[in-house]
Amino acid sequence: MKKKTLIINGSPKCENSLTFKVAKAFADGLSAEDGSSAESIHVSKLNIKPCTGCLSCWGRTEGVCVIKDDSMPEVRRKILSADTIIIAFPIYFFGMPGTLKTLIDRLLGIMCTFSGQELDNIKAGRHALRTPRPGQRLAVIASCGFSESEEAFHPIKVQYDLSIGEGKYAHFCCPQLKALAQAGSGQRFEKICAISRQAGMQFAHGSIDPALVELLEKPVLTRNTYRMLMEKFWKDEKGADENDKNSSRSRRSRQVTGTALGRRA
Repeated sequence: MKKKTLIINGSPKCENSLTFKVAKAFADGLSAEDGSSAESIHVSKLNIKPCTGCLSCWGRTEGVCVIKDDSMPEVRRKILSADTIIIAFPIYFFGMPGTLKTLIDRLLGIMCTFSGQELDNIKAGRHALRTPRPGQRLAVIASCGFSESEEAFHPIKVQYDLSIGEGKYAHFCCPQLKALAQAGSGQRFEKICAISRQAGMQFAHGSIDPALVELLEKPVLTRNTYRMLMEKFWKDEKGADENDKNSSRSRRSRQVTGTALGRRA
């Protein structure tokens, strides 16, 4: 059967997300090597209720979540049937976006019940799938506005190491991504996508070359250049907001004037 890749996009910008585009390039590279078909789900478009912490999926209704009237049953089905899962998201505040975290929390039922067992190494992974799919693999692709991608990604890596196990999934975090798409007519961003595609091709055959990961995680712009771009970006943002306010005031003024003239007529 043809292999299936599932991209779980945690960005609220959905198809327009730069992080999603990097993940899509990774999936394209994977497909070029293993012939897999890719499907994307955008978490912000789904109806996902938060976990209530009842733990019924580990007890009374083991393996089955009691919440059934939202998007999660279909999401779970797609996750369990995928050969490769790519989780993509931007880092806004040293963590994954809240909507994606809600989805991750609701996956508790597909994990084995925790019964107090101890592990020699906490990073060996605390949770195992109840019905693991042979050969199923995971890649986590993130981005951040910082130049220090390793530090920004660290809290998230700890979460995945504890849940899945250190070294049991591929991952990289692209720094300065938004600025790269704006600087140099997007050429730098397209280069990142090309490297990500190459990483996907390598992932199809095993692991990603650490040198390639280093390229993806290395800041492209110097600190001074990046700082100047960011300062200009926020200045433009504030200017655009002020222009919107002035335009709105001007429209209201014309409306009031038109109404007054109409009354006189």
